[in-house]
Amino acid sequence: MKVTGMYPIKPAAFALCLTLWVAAGVPAVAQLPVPPLQEESPMAMSNGQDQLNALLFEAETNNPGLKAAYHKWQGALQRVPQVTSLMDPKLTFTEYLRKNVETRTGAQDFQLGVMQMFPYPGKLSLRGKAAAEEARALEQDLFQQRLKVRREVKDAFYEYYYLEQSIRITGENLELLKHFERVANARYEVNRAGNQDVLKAQVELGELENEIRTLEDFRQPVQARLNAALNRPMGSPFPAPAEIRIADVELRSERILDLAYRTNPELKAIDASIRKEQAEVEIAKKEYFPDFNVGVNWINTNSRIDADVPGEGDDVLMGSVQFNLPIYRDRLAAGVLEAEHGVQEQQNRKTEAENQLAVELQTAMYKLRDAKRQIDLYSEILIPKARQSVTVTQTAYSAEEAGFLDLVDTERVLLNFQNSYYRAVANYGQALALIEAKVGQSVVGGSEGMMEISGGSGE
Repeated sequence: MKVTGMYPIKPAAFALCLTLWVAAGVPAVAQLPVPPLQEESPMAMSNGQDQLNALLFEAETNNPGLKAAYHKWQGALQRVPQVTSLMDPKLTFTEYLRKNVETRTGAQDFQLGVMQMFPYPGKLSLRGKAAAEEARALEQDLFQQRLKVRREVKDAFYEYYYLEQSIRITGENLELLKHFERVANARYEVNRAGNQDVLKAQVELGELENEIRTLEDFRQPVQARLNAALNRPMGSPFPAPAEIRIADVELRSERILDLAYRTNPELKAIDASIRKEQAEVEIAKKEYFPDFNVGVNWINTNSRIDADVPGEGDDVLMGSVQFNLPIYRDRLAAGVLEAEHGVQEQQNRKTEAENQLAVELQTAMYKLRDAKRQIDLYSEILIPKARQSVTVTQTAYSAEEAGFLDLVDTERVLLNFQNSYYRAVANYGQALALIEAKVGQSVVGGSEGMMEISGGSGE
């Protein structure tokens, strides 16, 4: 059998040219950079900041939510080569039910056909663009999840820092009060003081012991927050945080908001979603144009045994082109409107996110400023004066010029001031962590006119 063309066109060459024409508009697979899941390396825990850095490193390595976001982003990247690829070609085999169908040039008994569909030029590239922008949105979701994990670790760490400092200074006051109780008992035994001093000391001891039990019991939920972020077993213990350094940050509202609008991962993710929806609009408009199906059929023809005719035994090779007819315009118009509404949805979603971001940042910056005021007030004025008052009262009590109640009251005031100082330090760190999570980067140092200083002491 011989192969001849039924038409002057060359089907194989035509199919090849059309393939190259359509594929020319198909983008290469988008290669988005893989973001690092860690910033800091483990450091020697010489101070509280080193401890925090080590915990952040561990969380970014082990947090399951962060790993889930990473794999979701990586999975979305694999959609790009899928949506930019041509559909699988179709191979057909036809066998005649009536064997040896006779024709002028010989009997025919089966045929083979190959059909390939080609979208209208530009459709594949637009689909690739939409898929790539969706992957970019998920990449920003990964960054946002990372910032969320870092904020949770910092928030729990500063709470744990306050808790341990409060337990420590309450314990120190408890030991001091036990000493006062012994002094009161000794004075009572020699009739130099009344029994009310002993009773007052015992009441104060009971209150402090209860406070310590409450604070120690609160360790478990705070440590559970850290263990969850680090993906550790819930009962894993943590060493008490060392003294930390706080950053004295002066934030200008306008500049920090402007920075957040440019760097916030949620806003970047919405920007990518807007671009995706805009690509969907272009795809919907392309649906007004037809797609192509290019095919080649081969019919097997046997040689005749009863005659010798021109073309006898020649196989038949045929090329075909099919077009779909996009005539249902209402459906196509509805698809364009649907995509345009998607763009409007994302644009309004971004405006809402910007408004919410501004509220959260302004609130966090107020808390930061207020915490700094409290830190300065307690460390520079109230705690030194309260400590001075305790010293004076102790001297007066030893000289029997002040009552035991005065001594206990001054110690209670000092304890409250010290607790308030460490509460302010924790609030400061937590507010700064929230700001950095919303901005999407560190705001300590750099171009924002910020500097790091050593925090005051509540001692």
